[in-house]
Amino acid sequence: MADAVKGLMDRITNEDPETRGQQLWVMFALAMFLVATLNWYAYVREPEVIQIEQLLEYKNEVVKVEGTLISWVEDPYASGDDRIDAIIDDGTGVVEARWFRPGVMPPIGTTVTVMGDIIEYDGRIWLQSLGAGAMEWTSDDLPDVQRLAIADVAQSPEDYAGEVIQLTGFIGESIAPDATFTSAYLGDHPNYGNSEHQMHLIVRSAIGQWIEATSKVEVQGILTYQQRDLRWSLQIQGPDILVDRNHVLNIPQLDWSAEATWSYQSGQTVTMTGILVTGDGPWALSGPSGQTICVLPSEEDRDAEANTSISNTLQTVEGRLMWSSSTSSWCIDGNMGVSPTLVDPQTPVGLLAMLSADPVGMVENPDATYTLSAYVKYAVEPSVEQEEAFFVDVAAYMPGWTTVAVTLPGPRTVWLEAGQSIISNVSVTWDDEDMRIRLIVHDYTLGPVPQARVLLWDDGAIQWSYNRDQMVHLNGKAVQDDGVWRLVRDGSNDSILLQPQGQAIGTDSLHADQSMTWFGRLRQTQSDDGLSLVYSLDQADALDTDGDGLSDTLEDAFGTSITSEDSDDDGVTDRDEYAQSQA
Repeated sequence: MADAVKGLMDRITNEDPETRGQQLWVMFALAMFLVATLNWYAYVREPEVIQIEQLLEYKNEVVKVEGTLISWVEDPYASGDDRIDAIIDDGTGVVEARWFRPGVMPPIGTTVTVMGDIIEYDGRIWLQSLGAGAMEWTSDDLPDVQRLAIADVAQSPEDYAGEVIQLTGFIGESIAPDATFTSAYLGDHPNYGNSEHQMHLIVRSAIGQWIEATSKVEVQGILTYQQRDLRWSLQIQGPDILVDRNHVLNIPQLDWSAEATWSYQSGQTVTMTGILVTGDGPWALSGPSGQTICVLPSEEDRDAEANTSISNTLQTVEGRLMWSSSTSSWCIDGNMGVSPTLVDPQTPVGLLAMLSADPVGMVENPDATYTLSAYVKYAVEPSVEQEEAFFVDVAAYMPGWTTVAVTLPGPRTVWLEAGQSIISNVSVTWDDEDMRIRLIVHDYTLGPVPQARVLLWDDGAIQWSYNRDQMVHLNGKAVQDDGVWRLVRDGSNDSILLQPQGQAIGTDSLHADQSMTWFGRLRQTQSDDGLSLVYSLDQADALDTDGDGLSDTLEDAFGTSITSEDSDDDGVTDRDEYAQSQA
């Protein structure tokens, strides 16, 4: 073989003029062979896996980087590019991978291997990848996700720093479908003011659909500390947000007298009531003081208006609150709302709003009756006479809720509970004594009784006063002294008066000297000397969900079910089994 190669080289280097043309052709063929061999090697060779801190040493070379996916954004400049910018961290540094014609993205926290060309331009360096196979991972590379409550993170966020966690809560603002970067908050209550904890979110990549404020969502991402803002943030991806569509959204009603606060609802679906003026262009809604807001109707709204005119009538509209740069004013856009129609002509839903939109017009017609859907603001006890109460437009307190005074008919034999829904036939009148609008309730139908409030001893008397006359749960031990029952906080001298109901199980021998959860109505009365206020739990008994005569507290300790009278289906009730065990 060596002699053959030597002979070939001798013939190529021969100076004989007769063979010079043949020599050139051989040299050309040899050169083509060498180039093809080098190209083939460059194509089939496996790129080297390097650390991110070494990127500058491999500039303009194809390499692989292995690390943790900590963030990504699809079409970062909203220009229509089929591109994803992903951030990879391998512990030695962080690099951006610009992935063109990408494939499916794994969850945040996944260990991935990215292949691409190292590009350096104007002091910036990134990894440029092409095609669905440029990023690889397996099921073993997926992150271990901790499912937590927001309160868990609040207690010790440093314990979860850099970890992938999953939270469920209520998002504080609407997120547009094409937003590639959003800062929001995740609360543990749909009403912003009632949230005990809030987790700051950094949402990257467009979601592709509107997420309404107060939506119940499940998010997953990496918890990081933001040194610039001195706060903890959860880095999440928009497309990975899961929305609970069964959760009923709280759609805010805009207040004509609080235009300065409208910006807080920007991008949200809202409702508003006023005099609607229609036309070929944008419609307009007018308030009681001559204020107007533009309304952008959907095609369905225009078709409905063509069939039955609603111009110059009192209407409630629903749509997305947007700022119009062309008119430099706020607009309610029906084309981007959740509801397929913008105009909602249902009087029962919007009467409280109509009172604020056209109070003079409604008072001037005292003979007219309306069907009102509202909620009871404060608990109202049974009475044989007419009694004053208050209705509100939402079940629980939130900033800006609408309150209207009402007169209830008597006699009544049941309590109206705070937060209880009520549908009533009412007329509108003017109260000269209190100088305000009053509703006269002619008849009504009550909704389901709300769940009892849970009281904590540490909340104190002032906090308890917000729950007076309401059904509550309170943990304590029933103690009788000189014929007077008191509910005593276990391990302390704190107590309130206890008025057990007839045949109360909480005071029988089986439950004696037990600290249990009690159920009753919290009443606030004056002391005998009239110098202080005294709390009592009236019509009280130990909480017994299944009604088997054994309190929930004892059933939990005994290991039986609080939802079944006979947990093991042996024909003997849980109470009798517990009594036998104590004999």
